[in-house]
Amino acid sequence: MKKAFVAAMAGALGLSGAAFAGDFPLASCKGWNATLLERTGIDSKKAVITGQVTQADFVEYCARDPGGETVQYGGTLTLDQCIAQYQQDVGSPRYRSVANCSKRTMTFYPPDREPTNVSFPLDEDADTSCASGMPPLIGQFRLLCPAVAAKYNLEE
Repeated sequence: MKKAFVAAMAGALGLSGAAFAGDFPLASCKGWNATLLERTGIDSKKAVITGQVTQADFVEYCARDPGGETVQYGGTLTLDQCIAQYQQDVGSPRYRSVANCSKRTMTFYPPDREPTNVSFPLDEDADTSCASGMPPLIGQFRLLCPAVAAKYNLEE
């Protein structure tokens, strides 16, 4: 659904269809995801995904407008102004996650902070709320190690 919506919005804005490789989960409720650029070694000892925040990601975010920033949702920005503001403020950061599926471990490498290491399955009492940031990490692991994720019934 999101891809179809973003494709329609991007078409209206004249964006290339190449930007829709899929989601690289970053959002933990209200934020944006990145666009999946590369996915290699799936279900292996060195599974890797890379993603980059693109204009299409800001189009989706601003159209959804969880913060009420656009005129349509009570804010002061047009959709185009919202997109332009986030492009200027955030830029196009790249992200990478690497997993060892046989060990059920993953490391997420954000561009602006220290890497995050996660082991799956999570402890029974692990915080998987939106505030914890765990839902996108689970989503990344599902992209990297779908067989292991299915075996342990990992859900976002």
